[in-house]
Amino acid sequence: MALWEQGGGNGFQQRKAGGEGDPNNGQRSAIKGVLTCTIRTILNAKHSEAENCFIYKHFKFNTVMIMGLIRDVNHEVNGSLATYNLDDHSGGVIEIKWWHDDSGESLKALTYVKVVGQVKVFSGRAHIVAHHISRLQSLNELVAHSIECVHASMAIRKQTPTTNGTKTNRNGFTLIQNAVISFLKTATTPEGFSVTEISLQLKQFNENQVRQTLEFLSGEGHIYSTTDDDHFRTANNN
Repeated sequence: MALWEQGGGNGFQQRKAGGEGDPNNGQRSAIKGVLTCTIRTILNAKHSEAENCFIYKHFKFNTVMIMGLIRDVNHEVNGSLATYNLDDHSGGVIEIKWWHDDSGESLKALTYVKVVGQVKVFSGRAHIVAHHISRLQSLNELVAHSIECVHASMAIRKQTPTTNGTKTNRNGFTLIQNAVISFLKTATTPEGFSVTEISLQLKQFNENQVRQTLEFLSGEGHIYSTTDDDHFRTANNN
């Protein structure tokens, strides 16, 4: 996850996080720029009506950039509204609404796209009203996006005070998170390990703890599901 401010030129400039004594830290968590993140991050964020924004941990946002695969497409008859269900394999699917003119390119299911838009709530569910949608030109864009999400997610977690008493190691992970990641890195097959295999290996933790940890790590982009929702590999097996 990373936050970008619109700058001069043709894109966005990355905003650097300030130190603990930075008087602008409160503003840096406010609603500015574009948050690059996973769909799971959006679905895990809480909507604040009082502040008119979404909050993930201590981080506040409204506008996001995500990448993913279009699962379903619905074009309104005689209208300019297209609705897409987007999946980025982080553990969730989100609805994208896009108002466009006839000159825009037609996007079909099973197309990888980049979406920039504003997160809204309708009937208690988050969706994105897109400002811009474009096809990915290369899978390298998807890889770079995933790495960026992982890197910034770790930075945000280290800045977030722990309130549940869980001991966090120097690398920012808890004991069970480190154990799960270390075991998954030993996977030699494309499907990785199942939840049952992980639980049998990590006998000091129960299966419910393992499942909660897998869900968290998947949502943060550190691991991903493979053949089904019960098999996982790490994003980086090195």
